Amino acid sequence: MDAFLKRKNDEENSNDMKKAKPNETCPHAIKCYRRNPHHFKEYGHPHLDELLQKGEPLELPPNYPQQKQIIMEQLEVLKSLRGLQKPAMEENKVKASTSTSSDGGRQSTRQKTTSYIPNSTPSSKMHNGPSMLEKLEKNAPYNLFFSIIPDSPQTVTHQNTITFHELLCPSLGDLKCSLQMNFMIDIAWLMEQYEKMGQEKKPLTILYGDEFPDMKKYIKLKLPNVTEQYVKPKDPFGIHHSKVGIYVYTDNSLRVVVSTANLYYEDWNYYNQGLWISPRCPVLDAAQSDVSGDGPTNFKTSLISYLNSYELPILKQWIDYIKRADFSAVRVHLVASVPGHHTAAIRPSNCHLHRVGELLSKHCSLPAKTTPTSEGPLSWGIIAQSSSIGNLGKAPGDWLRSTLLRSLASHKDCKLPSNSNATISVVYPTQNNVLGSYYGPLGGGCLPYSKSAHEKQKWLKDYLHEWRADDLSRSRAMPHIKTYCRVSPCTTKLAWYLITSANMSKAAWGANINKMGKSYVRSYEVGVLFIPSNFNETYFQIKLTDSDSQNLFPFVYDLPLTSYKKEDEPWCN
Repeated sequence: MDAFLKRKNDEENSNDMKKAKPNETCPHAIKCYRRNPHHFKEYGHPHLDELLQKGEPLELPPNYPQQKQIIMEQLEVLKSLRGLQKPAMEENKVKASTSTSSDGGRQSTRQKTTSYIPNSTPSSKMHNGPSMLEKLEKNAPYNLFFSIIPDSPQTVTHQNTITFHELLCPSLGDLKCSLQMNFMIDIAWLMEQYEKMGQEKKPLTILYGDEFPDMKKYIKLKLPNVTEQYVKPKDPFGIHHSKVGIYVYTDNSLRVVVSTANLYYEDWNYYNQGLWISPRCPVLDAAQSDVSGDGPTNFKTSLISYLNSYELPILKQWIDYIKRADFSAVRVHLVASVPGHHTAAIRPSNCHLHRVGELLSKHCSLPAKTTPTSEGPLSWGIIAQSSSIGNLGKAPGDWLRSTLLRSLASHKDCKLPSNSNATISVVYPTQNNVLGSYYGPLGGGCLPYSKSAHEKQKWLKDYLHEWRADDLSRSRAMPHIKTYCRVSPCTTKLAWYLITSANMSKAAWGANINKMGKSYVRSYEVGVLFIPSNFNETYFQIKLTDSDSQNLFPFVYDLPLTSYKKEDEPWCN
């Protein structure tokens, strides 16, 4: 009888697993990293069906081309869709909503009302207010935006928050074609965003660094307007990590967007992201040469240099568009990293270390120490905030202080110091930050700091600070944004601000500078550097004081920082 019941139960489970199976197979095949039900309703995943049939415990063969944790999360989503169990993500959200969170350590009893993505209110219906052009005008001159977090409704109302598809809003211009350069791209999700704004038929070029077996075939069969190029750095440990969008309009004017977000659902809904949107760059007059229209920050020259470094024919038309555009209204500096050996002598250097050091040495002003009690440059602290941390060495002097800080501590009166006594603080989520997030432990999916790396650099804990963003209602969404800045002792002003795709690693910023002045970079990265003098300001104001009347510069996390407690540990995967 027991055997009969077991066989009957197995048959029922098998039938359940056959329910609502999509006809189309996911173009990413076994390398699919998606975990939201919307994707699994659209596309089939035969390898996951096979694993479901095998049952528990989950056993993967050696060298399986996907992380076990991702597979487990995907199986939980499939089970929930087929009525086999409650989705773990929803359970984690409910648990997190009643546990101690990073929002000031308070107990939160707010019950979650949204399911595990997609959000019950489509993002296209969450914006009945101003057009994207109006938003851009309201956020001038900085044009710095953060992603909307659907589980934090307050973020929807903030002046400088947007969704990806708003970048395609017709108010910005009549789109002719666009280029998306990124690490991870879910082509199905990306095309959904274009479709929301009626732009799905426009020519689109994508460059990506995370290869999926069937994506080329999928694009070829279904998307005749899409051209793709996989970018594999020569260095086996490097990745194409840049996140850049270029939007060309029918009058051949264009905009550039530099972001920290990958192009898939989770990055634009679960995690804190940042992006800078350029002003509209008009076409140069016929009488003007291609070298005209660069502006005070040489953004145009830097962008062309970066795109030329790929040596790809697919980018030629985009370089030509840029050459014929006027970038004189752009006030930020482009900061890029390109795999290879770099020196500061070749400008613009495609190495974050050299580039940032050079720009700060030339443009960054800090108050001089005129009396024993006055605030000097060393009183302005440097903050590095990233979503991952590389292998930094056995001691702070191996790279963090000797190399990275050497670049970040530069200013007009201290050009690329051989050593610096400046303070540097690192913002990276604790285990409790992640466990108290909207999704519990699964919220740490965007934080790939490896446990093995941390075990070798325990000294780093002395520099670490919690992720706290209570002021913007963002503490319980984990940060995939990466920012670096220098803050005044009163924590109300910035001497400069960098938003970039580059995590705090040698691969992204560049390894130790050798005797020849060279630094080796493994990965492609792009960011933009804000310097106050380019905005006719002495400093960027991030908090209002009684005497302030200027615009506030957008700042995503809380100041002053909160140091790790003795028992705290960073979130590691």
